[in-house]
Amino acid sequence: MNQSLYNLTQHYLKIIYKLNPELNAFITVTEQEALLTAMQLDSEIKAGKVKRLLHGIPIVIKDNIDTANIFTTVGTELFHQRTPVVDADIVTRLKQAGAIILGKTNLSEFGADITGKNRFYGNVRSAVNANYSPGGSSSGTATAVAANLCVGGIGTDTGGSIRVPASWSGIVGLRPTQSLISTDGVFKRAPSFDTVGVMASKVTDVKILFNAILHPLALPNMSPPSTYKLGIVNNYTFRGVDTEVAAAIHRVIYSCKQAGIEIINIQSKLLSNFNETNYSIIALHEFNQVLQEYQNQHHLFGDKVNYDLRKGVAISGNSYQKAQKQRLWEFGDIQNVFRQVDAIITPTTPTTAPNIQADTKVYQLNRKFVLPFSYFGFPCISIPCGLSPQGLPIGLQIVANSFQDKLILKIAKDLESIINYYLIK
Repeated sequence: MNQSLYNLTQHYLKIIYKLNPELNAFITVTEQEALLTAMQLDSEIKAGKVKRLLHGIPIVIKDNIDTANIFTTVGTELFHQRTPVVDADIVTRLKQAGAIILGKTNLSEFGADITGKNRFYGNVRSAVNANYSPGGSSSGTATAVAANLCVGGIGTDTGGSIRVPASWSGIVGLRPTQSLISTDGVFKRAPSFDTVGVMASKVTDVKILFNAILHPLALPNMSPPSTYKLGIVNNYTFRGVDTEVAAAIHRVIYSCKQAGIEIINIQSKLLSNFNETNYSIIALHEFNQVLQEYQNQHHLFGDKVNYDLRKGVAISGNSYQKAQKQRLWEFGDIQNVFRQVDAIITPTTPTTAPNIQADTKVYQLNRKFVLPFSYFGFPCISIPCGLSPQGLPIGLQIVANSFQDKLILKIAKDLESIINYYLIK
């Protein structure tokens, strides 16, 4: 009985109760539900039933994803007692796969900020160094994974909300192809960009969780190629990047070449000159539409949310439609990149995690490498690739064309092995 899933779940809950008062990774710990699930899964094992894909794996879920009969606050005072009656599609899939849900994780209000701060539920603290930001908005999931409070977790990424905290927390974070994973039952902040993704300590664990939430027919049943070309975008990949981050990426490139991976330099004026105006027009207009019914309750919102809503109100429907058309045209143009290479690599963020007291502008600058690929809806993954002299994690981002999710997972696994062999041995 010592090896039971019930005991394993108790072990994780004990760690959560010990560390969460300091880390503030959870808004709700679902102890009763988790232990009941563990007992049921133990019974299945005793009965000789076939184990499910995630049988007994302890996970966490970002608190903007509906869970039946469990608070789903979306990180806002407005919804502090909101209790959905049905699970989000992905929660249903996770339960069917045998996952044990330990709780709902903290996030920036409405998932609208990458700082990891929340005035109502409290700020999430980094598991790496409490003086530095964990990133956001999937800050609670990132911290829970990094602190070993769970095996993996579910987050969402609209403009970097999985990849930024993954990078700053030293874990792996996958943003799948836009619309590949169902968002039914997930709070819609900017539907054109909202994406459900996965976070874990290792690429293998991310892949397992991804397969659990992926519909079996969503991707072609084909294996990714055994060889591939990686691209470095001239006048983009290293522009405006801190020295320590650039050095880490250069070490990865050198190690990849040593391992026989072909890396070529490519041009992309669209990336080199990327302007986030169209992204902002679309995202802010949609956010304003989502919260239209709560326009008389803005006093309950934090400054960042109200700032975004004021900007969203000023965007006309005509401007929104123009931005969407421009996005469609640019999507066609960016395809030229993937005619030259199978995937591109960049830093996930141009700096390591900022101090928790850093100015908002510092955080905004760290969207440089994540925002363009949210805009295009491409699959992206951030993997750890080193530490700064201060011991802060550095992330490497891998990006491929739409629906090449299996490919980026293969590349990520290969590069994870190369990094571990050449750089962290």
